[in-house]
Amino acid sequence: MRTTCGLLSLVLAAGTAMAQNRVVDWESAQVHPLELTPDGSRLLAVNTADQRLEVFSVAAADGGLTPLASIPVGIEPVSVRARGNAEAWVVNALSDNISVVDLTTLRVTRSVDVGDEPGDVVFAGNPQRAFVSIAEANQVKRYDPADLGAAPTVVALQGRRPRALALAPDGSRVYVAFFESGNATSVVDIPAVSNPAGPYAGQNPPPNSGAAFDPPQLPANGAAPRVAQIVRRTAAGQWLDGNNRNWSNLVGWNVLDHDVAVIATGSLAVSYADRLMTTVMALAVKPDGRVAAVGTEALNQVRFEPQVQSIFLRVQIGSFDPANVALTQVADLNPHLDYTVRRVPQDVREQSLGDPRGIVWHPADGRAFVSGMGSNNVIVTDASGARSARINVGQGPTGLALNASGSRLYVLNRFDATISRIDTAAQQELGRTAFFDPTPQAIREGRPLLYGTHTSSGLGQIACASCHVDAKSDFLAWDLGDPQGALKAVDLPCPPGQSCGVWHPMKGPMLTQSLQGIVNAGAMHWRGDRHDVAAFSPAFVGLQGRDTEPSAADMTKLQNFLALVAYPPNPNHAADGSLPASLAVTGGNGNPANGRNIFQNQPTLGGGPCTVCHALPLGTSNIVDNPQLPLAPQPMKAVQLRGLWDKLGWSRTSQTNLRGFGFNSDSEFDSLGALLQVGFNFGPPATAAQARRDVEAFLLTFDTETFATVGKQITFNGANNEDSALIARLNAYLAQSDAGSAGVVAHSATRGYVYATQAVMLSDRENAPTTPAALRAAASAAEPVTFTVVPGGAQYRMGVDRDGDGYFDRDERDNAARPDDAGSTPAGFCRADFNADHVLDATDLAAFTAAYDAGNVRANYDHSLSANGLPTITAADLAKYQSDYDAGCPAVDRLFAGTFE
Repeated sequence: MRTTCGLLSLVLAAGTAMAQNRVVDWESAQVHPLELTPDGSRLLAVNTADQRLEVFSVAAADGGLTPLASIPVGIEPVSVRARGNAEAWVVNALSDNISVVDLTTLRVTRSVDVGDEPGDVVFAGNPQRAFVSIAEANQVKRYDPADLGAAPTVVALQGRRPRALALAPDGSRVYVAFFESGNATSVVDIPAVSNPAGPYAGQNPPPNSGAAFDPPQLPANGAAPRVAQIVRRTAAGQWLDGNNRNWSNLVGWNVLDHDVAVIATGSLAVSYADRLMTTVMALAVKPDGRVAAVGTEALNQVRFEPQVQSIFLRVQIGSFDPANVALTQVADLNPHLDYTVRRVPQDVREQSLGDPRGIVWHPADGRAFVSGMGSNNVIVTDASGARSARINVGQGPTGLALNASGSRLYVLNRFDATISRIDTAAQQELGRTAFFDPTPQAIREGRPLLYGTHTSSGLGQIACASCHVDAKSDFLAWDLGDPQGALKAVDLPCPPGQSCGVWHPMKGPMLTQSLQGIVNAGAMHWRGDRHDVAAFSPAFVGLQGRDTEPSAADMTKLQNFLALVAYPPNPNHAADGSLPASLAVTGGNGNPANGRNIFQNQPTLGGGPCTVCHALPLGTSNIVDNPQLPLAPQPMKAVQLRGLWDKLGWSRTSQTNLRGFGFNSDSEFDSLGALLQVGFNFGPPATAAQARRDVEAFLLTFDTETFATVGKQITFNGANNEDSALIARLNAYLAQSDAGSAGVVAHSATRGYVYATQAVMLSDRENAPTTPAALRAAASAAEPVTFTVVPGGAQYRMGVDRDGDGYFDRDERDNAARPDDAGSTPAGFCRADFNADHVLDATDLAAFTAAYDAGNVRANYDHSLSANGLPTITAADLAKYQSDYDAGCPAVDRLFAGTFE
């Protein structure tokens, strides 16, 4: 006889809950996301949003695709390369590792930690070696694939954020593209601009058109604030501004402009090809050995928004002969544009290529195929930029793969999760093959507003993402003021005793800010003069040249998308997420923990601690500071402090800088140490220097919204199951999950698991739990098990319920349903069979009630999670179980809404 518990009628509020189907969007750039195996029989595609490698069989007759496997790999896979026909290496940008995949058994056999933010891998040399680009460290690491436990050889590079790799036809060279190569621009600070020795005899702001301002200043606006000046180094070594005036006598540093590194695979000697473009997005080698890169070129030395409207960026191809890297050729990939007008008809815009992310060369006829992620097309061109065709494909095309004969081209369309198949002779799309993608609707709807070049600009080649690359930054400064713009009264709080005044439209150079986390950090822009994303609507017309501003509904879509874009983990944190004991900073080492204490408690400015203006956790109190000092001549918002580690790389005393801009709104300071020297009181001279270094260390370890260990992986394969160091790491990850800092999932070749706390691993088959220790102990060479740290709230989706429909993946497979289709659900399994004896009776109810009374995590029947991602056990769980039990079996039960949040 079934009984009803007295708590059945109670529904307890669990507070703010976290969605079980959470998707965190880091907008990691795909680098080489598509690859054919050497025999052409399989196509490999990274599924970045779903953290998987998709494997397709390729039909010999027509190149058609048939899904073969979907293999869980690391977090944010961005590249895949085939090492022969039986093995693939998948580069996972957020996991900081490589997943080695056996293409025969279709399983991950090993996870190789390589360093922060790997981008790509190629295989070269005799004996064969693997070359891996490490973006954050500006390195390439060389590994022996036969001994992955051996330390790699490190090749240090003089370029910022190496990503895409390519290989010489004979394997003698590896080519490395610097994603943030820059364009040899830098900034002359306010005092230098005001120096009588400057080209304008100290006039500040200086003119931008001969001796005049174009457009002319409005007298009613009054005097503009003094500003810094962007300058660009010429091939002859002179530092000129956009008005062709020479500032070389006031510039004591140099900025390298290396775009592609050339590494000899034998000696590891390095040379560089320079001055090709600003952002190098993809790389390929022609059959004759010539190297070609595609990307964008920024014209940020030109001042004022009316001057750069629609034309501030070019899409380019640059090439060179590796035998003489100094002989370069650069061409515009939009030859139909002459940039003399700011708007062209829509059918002309549709011809444009925007945000290029892939290039491949035909093996015989000299054609190059280039994908435009922002323009949703593939163009056919050559090294001179001459256009021969344009092929429309899906949304967000990135990766390209061409078969050996050159007859079939495959295109990975990232934003709609499809692969286009193209007949290269007819230059037409033959069809598209879809794969599963958990991307939320808010991201799908908002991305076109950020990336879409045909719908966002007057010429069809630019969009918001032209500067906010991948929703981040180009790390350049731009002077987008307008001499004929309007004054705006400051409408944010300012410190007591200050007059906030007005924001002048001639604002001077400002570094491009990242869009990560922007929606939750108060007013926007360096000055705080934009209250929300909707306030940027005029820029679509004034800066990008769009015919009209986007609708309010469209701007809401953009804001909803950006609200989901997160910073990655801070790479300066220790492996357990804690602050390191010491960190190298300006002038020595700093203690981040001591710096945090100073930041929060020691009066450093105006009698208060740093948190008065830079309140935690984001580092901003949303106030405007207008001290009217020589180095702070206009009102500025107290800016948020995440991501500061990514701004390093410039010194006013270095001749080998990798970038030309540093910290603060106009890059007034080359380091945080220099910034902290100005106006702050860190105590007596005997201790102030160390206190300053400690605060700098804290700022460089500033928390982000992604916990430090998210993405970390351990693969157990039988041989290492009792490795004490690996077990200690795993136990640390489980403890972090118990504390609500992150989640943990595990995968074998055929099964998935989620850590539910309390030493319980729920499997992808209901009511078949195990433990982390048992799962680890069962790992073998034939069935390796990989544990992964994932964001809190995403663990059920990423571990056991891929499509988020409330049915676990194995239960769906066992009952003829698809785990990658929320519309396909199983009918016939009995979820209420709590003791899994295939009989629903009183023993199941007794077992569940006992678990519930004991607070056992298995009683979290509705899989609800708290705000920090921990399972919650409430009367709702008991009510739900009782309802399923009373209904008998088979039960149709949908725990989730089938939507992603």
